[in-house]
Amino acid sequence: MPKIKSRRSICTATKTPRATGPDNVERTAAGTTERISKNMSDGLKAEREAAAARRNLLVQDAIERTGISEEMIGELVTRFYGRVREDALLGPMFAVVRDWDEHLAKLKNFWSSVVLMTGRYQGSPMRAHVPLGLVGAHFDRWLDLFEQTAREVCPPAAAALFIDKARRIADSFEMASATVAGRIASPRHVLRS
Repeated sequence: MPKIKSRRSICTATKTPRATGPDNVERTAAGTTERISKNMSDGLKAEREAAAARRNLLVQDAIERTGISEEMIGELVTRFYGRVREDALLGPMFAVVRDWDEHLAKLKNFWSSVVLMTGRYQGSPMRAHVPLGLVGAHFDRWLDLFEQTAREVCPPAAAALFIDKARRIADSFEMASATVAGRIASPRHVLRS
């Protein structure tokens, strides 16, 4: 009859840790968890890097197609909000702004984040606008002024991109404002002519 090796000698020979007690099991589980965590974090890091590369390509394409620059964004925002402040319907809504230099800087960061995906804007614009009780006429006037200003400041391709984004923002804000007021609103600006 052949001699059978003991369980201890098999584990030692194959260098497999024995799970004879809770301490050994925890060490083995911790090692596995560490490997899984490292693999997951490596995978997430690779996904983030790939997403950043795609975003950079999209931004570069948008810049090449439209000519949008930070300077253009600054000119558009400054001129547009100058008109908004003088507007009979919208001006009173913005009378709450105390520091226009700070507010314009925030708005430039917002539009830079929207069209150039810079991520510089970290605020919550919906939270700031919903309590104002805005209705359809406010959004229509906002878009009228914005579209007029974009067409004056920007070349056609850039104006079209800004206008498309502004219409989507207006629809989003209008639907949120309606919901807070207990009404239902559907998008109506995206297809505006």
